[in-house]
Amino acid sequence: MNIAVIGSTGKLGNIITEKLLENGYTPTAIVRDHRKVTIGVPVIEKNIFDLTTEDISVFDVVISAFGAPMDDLNQFTTTTQHFIKIFKDTDTRLIVAGGAGGLYVADGVRLIDTDNIPPQFVPLAEAEVAAFELLADEQRFAWTYMAPPAVMEYGVPKRGNFVLSGDKLGFNAKGESYTTYVDYANAFIEVLSKPFNHETVGVYSN
Repeated sequence: MNIAVIGSTGKLGNIITEKLLENGYTPTAIVRDHRKVTIGVPVIEKNIFDLTTEDISVFDVVISAFGAPMDDLNQFTTTTQHFIKIFKDTDTRLIVAGGAGGLYVADGVRLIDTDNIPPQFVPLAEAEVAAFELLADEQRFAWTYMAPPAVMEYGVPKRGNFVLSGDKLGFNAKGESYTTYVDYANAFIEVLSKPFNHETVGVYSN
């Protein structure tokens, strides 16, 4: 399977790239600055908005670990719009590392619809949901939206076995909606071998 990782030098993208290597894949890193790639993988040095259909069509799967800066959250929307433009009518599957805001906490009620998101993270959640809603309407190419739980911790090892919760916000036996970056990255490896076409896949650690 020929796989590329957009944003592979970021916190999440780097871990996903490492996990792909551990599982026998040879991913291609798509980055703005090749000098930041510290793992021995092929590199495409391009800004996301310079990527073309020809660039992504050589891959079976492209994983986007892109994260917009907090001072320009609209990039989630503009990036998604560009993805739709270049992926439409191709055979390349897009797997997006998204946000938890669009996951359901009850029938018809998403996390973004509640008061359970800390105020400082509401703009981020709103931007992620707006971008997801663009993708959710798209039927011209295969995509999967990977949604983390309410809390995702960086810099700690694997917490336990990850659980895929569909479009619902997942909670473990302790009532925690939690995962680590490592568990979340491992879930991407699992999802590679499953179709999950035009689906949201929630992840949490049990």
